[in-house]
Amino acid sequence: MQEMDYVKEANNGLKFRKLYGGIQDVLVPEMYVEHTTRRVLVMEWVEGEKLSEVNDLYLVEVGVYCSFNQLLENGFYHADPHPGNLLRTFDGKLAYLDFGMMGEFKQELRDGFIEACLHLVNSDFDALAEDFVTLGFLPPTADRGAITKALTGVFQNAVAKGVRNISFGDLLGNLGTTMYKFKFQIPSYFSLVIRSLAVLEGLAIIFDRNYKVLGSTYPWIARKVLTNSSPQLRSSLRAILYKDGAFRIDRLESLMSESLRARTEKALVKRKTEENESEVAIKQILSFTLTKNVQICLFQGFHIFCLNFGFLISEI
Repeated sequence: MQEMDYVKEANNGLKFRKLYGGIQDVLVPEMYVEHTTRRVLVMEWVEGEKLSEVNDLYLVEVGVYCSFNQLLENGFYHADPHPGNLLRTFDGKLAYLDFGMMGEFKQELRDGFIEACLHLVNSDFDALAEDFVTLGFLPPTADRGAITKALTGVFQNAVAKGVRNISFGDLLGNLGTTMYKFKFQIPSYFSLVIRSLAVLEGLAIIFDRNYKVLGSTYPWIARKVLTNSSPQLRSSLRAILYKDGAFRIDRLESLMSESLRARTEKALVKRKTEENESEVAIKQILSFTLTKNVQICLFQGFHIFCLNFGFLISEI
């Protein structure tokens, strides 16, 4: 993707500001399009220090949250978030600069990426193999059985450590041999996504060697899966919660626990005007448990589900 002219960059900045300028402690500079030409960009002056040069893990978390909104909520994302384009302003905000290189993440791809993360964390490697086909990493003719076996060998030990200990960079490194063997192709759209996430994890590691971007992002993925009305994600949630006719209460508890962690962290980093998603989560899960094999819930610890879900509601 080539950088665009300054008029286009200014319009990108306007759109970025409209979508993400309301996030707490995020600064997106004003663009003066009426004074901008193809060769001259006129925008708000921003002063600050490179994020990589200040010890501010909180603002890295702000960046992760903002990236989550870019990649998984709206699909319009900053495709060049190198340290020079991320500043800590003198009043403690994260400023984004340079909107010449932006990416568009279509809805079906966003849902597919969420599904892949969900399947990875839950060790559903057969479903993960299918995700790689859907996302364009592998052709439809790929041998699903062989790929599932390979993915199990690559990811099983890493996933067993828990989502909070999974390194995004390590996952990519471990996948290298498998990608070569099965002739994986990295779509152009995804190379920009990888770059964006890798830069953020790299910045965070400067301040916290144990930081994991997937561990920070997954709670919001869990919340989105629990609250989103997308048929694709609803189908994935159903597949995660039910197996061979049995309701998997442990997976529901895990999703709820992670979702609660997102809300707890979001007390510090959240949109100024945020819709209440609790009612959506209640309706979403009850639509599965009360309309399909409710007896399963009753005999497999529905009382635990009620207690934990009640705790989630009270905390949200």
